[in-house]
Amino acid sequence: MDWLQFFSSLIGSLAWPAAVVFIAFLLKGPLSKLIPRVRGLKYGDLHVDIAEQLEEVKEQVTAAGEAQDAEVKDPSIGFRSLAEADPRAAILSAWIPVEVELNELAKKGGVELVPGMSTHKLLIPLEKQGLLNRSLIEKIAKLRHIRNAALHVTEQVLSFEDAMSMAEMCSLLTAQLKLINASA
Repeated sequence: MDWLQFFSSLIGSLAWPAAVVFIAFLLKGPLSKLIPRVRGLKYGDLHVDIAEQLEEVKEQVTAAGEAQDAEVKDPSIGFRSLAEADPRAAILSAWIPVEVELNELAKKGGVELVPGMSTHKLLIPLEKQGLLNRSLIEKIAKLRHIRNAALHVTEQVLSFEDAMSMAEMCSLLTAQLKLINASA
């Protein structure tokens, strides 16, 4: 192989990678504008779309007519400000009252609370004691899954609407748990 063949082979080997880098450079602006609009994450069998999951829970709650039984409070101005500034933090904040009510229900029901006990593990004895029905446990589990996705899937972009929807669902769930706590 002489130097002309070597040079020709080298150019042939580098043509595609150079073309890809050049195209990526040209499309850098439009691609950077599209990335913040990503609403979901899919990798293999894993698919996470928080807005879609929130809508699913909302449909289940309204179909069951549970929204009429419990008094739901509108999110405070402080929560709205948090949701505008950081929807991820607002989603995590919306979940806290649910955990508080579950812990209160567990205390009333005589469930031993272990520090750091997950909500998932807490639901099992609450169901066994008949304090929570299967439908409510499924809704709690779905909202917990959304909360976990907001916490751990940092590539997903969350919106103000996602945070407000989560707040609405958590508020409804908290109101239902308060009714159960009052009657327990």
